Amino acid sequence: MKKKTTILLLFKAFIFLSAFFFQTVNAQNCNHTIENSQLVVDGDNINPGDTICVLAGVRNYLLLRNIKGTANQPVIIINHGNVIIDTDHFYGLKMSGCQFVKMIGNQEQEQYGFNIQRVGNGAGITLDDLTSDIELAGFEIAHTALGGIYAKTDPDCSFEATRENFTFYNLSIHDCYLHDIQDEGFYIGSSKYTGQYLPDCDTTVLPHLIENVEVYNNLVVNTGWDGIQVSSSIGNCLIYNNNVYNDSWRETVFQMSGILIGGGSNCDCFNNQVFDGKGDGIDILGTGNMSIYNNLIVRAGRSFQINNPDESRHGIFIGNAADLSQSNFRLLHNTIISPKTSGIRYLNANTSFNLIANNIITDPGAYDIVGNRSYFDHQLSPEVYEEESNLYTRINQQVNFIDLQEDNYDLQANSPAINTAADLGNQSLTFDVLMRPRPHNQGYDKGAFESQDPYASRFDHYELAKNDFRISPLPAVSFVQIKFPAANENKQITLLNTLGTCVITSETISADQLQNGYNLSLRNIKSGAYILIISGSETSDSKMLIISR
Repeated sequence: MKKKTTILLLFKAFIFLSAFFFQTVNAQNCNHTIENSQLVVDGDNINPGDTICVLAGVRNYLLLRNIKGTANQPVIIINHGNVIIDTDHFYGLKMSGCQFVKMIGNQEQEQYGFNIQRVGNGAGITLDDLTSDIELAGFEIAHTALGGIYAKTDPDCSFEATRENFTFYNLSIHDCYLHDIQDEGFYIGSSKYTGQYLPDCDTTVLPHLIENVEVYNNLVVNTGWDGIQVSSSIGNCLIYNNNVYNDSWRETVFQMSGILIGGGSNCDCFNNQVFDGKGDGIDILGTGNMSIYNNLIVRAGRSFQINNPDESRHGIFIGNAADLSQSNFRLLHNTIISPKTSGIRYLNANTSFNLIANNIITDPGAYDIVGNRSYFDHQLSPEVYEEESNLYTRINQQVNFIDLQEDNYDLQANSPAINTAADLGNQSLTFDVLMRPRPHNQGYDKGAFESQDPYASRFDHYELAKNDFRISPLPAVSFVQIKFPAANENKQITLLNTLGTCVITSETISADQLQNGYNLSLRNIKSGAYILIISGSETSDSKMLIISR
C-alpha cells in the first residue's frame, strides 16, 4: 500500500508539469457544448480553431465524428467539470474520421477531467476510421473489457486504410492514468506490419503506418496484456517518462511486456520505470537505429511461473525486426533489477553496431544456470557490438542503492557505480531518469540514476523546493518563461535535444532577470522533447521541456 501511494504521488507530480497548459486551454471560450444526453457529435458545424466543451456529469459513451481542424488551428475539446463515462457499449470514446483535434482533460481537485470508469464490452478510447493528428491528455481510463487506448485504423476491403493510401500522423498521448485494463494499456499502430490477411476479399494488404508519435508522462497499472505497445511507427517516435506497474497479469503468450516496440517501429525509449510485470520489461521487435536509455526495470517476469525456469522473462529483450531488416541499438545507463531470467537478451541476428554501456544489472534469475551470460545473453560476433563499463552483480546490496525495501534505486555516496561509468564522448547522456544533469562531480555514474545528493529519495526531484526554477507554459510553443526566485548569481541557459546536441546557448542572464521571469525564445526550434539546463559557477539544474506546435 505504501508503494502504491508513492506511485500516485509521483504521477501527480508529472500532472503538475502540464498544469499550465491545461489551465490555458480551459480558459478559452466554448463555441460548442456537449450535453450528457448527446452521444454523437458530428463535425458539420465545427470550424478549425473552435473549442468544444463537454459538460460535467455521467454519460453513456461519446462518438466524435468527422471533426476536423487544421495544423495551425486545431479543434480543442475540453471538460467543464468532471466528465464521467460508464458504459456497456463497445467503447467509451471514439474518434471517427477526425483530424487535428486536441482533447485535453483539465485536472481539478486531483480528478482527471475525463474519467472513463468502465467499458463493459470494448476499449476505453478508439482512434480509427482514418483519424489522424490527435493529442490526448488528462484522461483516467479503467475497467475496460479490451484495451485502454487503441490508435489505428484496421484495413478492410475498401483499401482506404492500407499503407499506400493512408498514414496516421502526429499522435501525442500524455499525462493519463490507465489502470485495471483487460488487454493492452496502449495499442498504437498495427502489429501486423508485414501484412494483414483480409478474408472477405481473400487478399493480404499492408496496414497503414503511423509517424510522429509521443507517449509520455503516463501511469499504467494492472494491464492484462502489454502496458504500452507501439507498432508500425517508422520514425520520430518517443516513449518516455512513463511508469508501468503490474503488466501482463493474464499471462497471455506473445502479449507480455511492460513496453513493446513492435514490428516496423523505430522508437527511442527512455526515462521509463517498469515494475513487477509478469512479462519482459521492454520488448524490442522494431527496426532502425534506436536508443534505449535511463530506464529502471524492476523484477521483470519474476512472478511469472516461478517454479518453471524454462519460461524465460528478461529485463530487455531484443528480437529480430518483423521484416528482418537491420537494426542496431544503444543500450545506455539502464538499471535492471532482479529479472526472472536475463538482464538483456539479444536475439536479433541482423545487426551491425550495438553499444551496451554504463548499465547496472543485478540478480538475474538465470545466473545459476548460465552464469555470467545471464547479464547480457547473446550470440553476437565481436565486431557488431561493444560492451563497456557495465556493473553486473548477483547481490543487489553490493550496488549500495539508497533503499532496496522502498524500491529506491538512486545511489548512495559510496556506491561503486558513482563516477565509474565510461565517458562516451558525443554519445554521452546529459541527464538521468529524474532529469538531473549528467555528469555530476568527477564523472558519470552507471545506471539510470546520476547521484546528486546521497540523502535524497528518488521522489524528491519532483517536489518544488524554494530554490528550484520553474518553467511555463508546458508544453511551450513560441517561448518559455524561466523563473528562478532564489537565483543569487548570473546564469547561462542551454537547451539540448534528447541526443545531447546543443540547440540554444544563451548569453549570460542576470539573477534579477531570472527572479522576475526570463522569456527564452523558441521560434526556430521544432516540436519535441528537450533538456533545459541552467548553470552557474557553483550549480547546474535541469528540467525536461516539451515544445508542441
